[in-house]
Amino acid sequence: MSLVLAADYRVPDFDHWWAALTDDLPRLPSLGAHHIVVYRSLEDTSRVFVTIGFRERPRVDALLRSPVMFAWFDSAGVDELPPMFAGEVVEKFDLGSPARSAGPAAAAETVVVAAIVPVGELDRLRARVHTAADRIAASGVRRFWIYRALDDAAEVMILQEIATERQAEQWIRHPDAAAGFMAEAGVGAYPPLFVGHLVQALEVPGT
Repeated sequence: MSLVLAADYRVPDFDHWWAALTDDLPRLPSLGAHHIVVYRSLEDTSRVFVTIGFRERPRVDALLRSPVMFAWFDSAGVDELPPMFAGEVVEKFDLGSPARSAGPAAAAETVVVAAIVPVGELDRLRARVHTAADRIAASGVRRFWIYRALDDAAEVMILQEIATERQAEQWIRHPDAAAGFMAEAGVGAYPPLFVGHLVQALEVPGT
C-alpha cells in the first residue's frame, strides 16, 4: 500500500530552500520516496505545502526519525521538523479537464486548496461529494482528492484543484455544503487552509 507524507510550513528563503531540495533529491530513494510535489502559497510566499509519495508503506515512525529526513530539512534552513500528515488516498474525483491540457498558461493559473481536518465519518463526506459533483465542478473545481490519515480514520487531507484564482477565491468564500470541512482548517492543532500554485512535481531519481 502506498503512502503520502504532507507538510505545511514556512521556509526562511524560498530560493535557497528550492535549491537545497533539488540538490538533496538523490538522498530520498533510500527512504523509498518516488515523487515530491511542491506548492507555494499565493498570500505568503515563504509558506509551502509539500507532498512526498512512497510506493510502499514504510514504518512512519522510523521514517520521521530518519537522519535523511532530518538532514533534508536542515539543509533547507528549516529549524524544526514540521508536523507531518501521513496517509493513503481513498478517493480521487476527476471533475473536469485537467488545466494542463489547456496549455501552460492555464496550468499556471490553476490553484490548489489543501486542508488537513477532522471530518467525523469519512464515508458520509465521500457520499456528499459524489452527490454534489456537478455543483462542485461548476464552481471550477477540477479535482478533489481525499487522503485518510493512518493514525486517525476521522482525520483527512483534502486537495482541491481549481481552475482559476478568481474561482478559488469564490469557492473559499462560498463553498458548497459538501465542502463545509474547509471551515475546520486552522482550528486547534490543524494548519490554516493552504491556497497556492503548483511549483513543480519532481520525480525522485533512481526510483
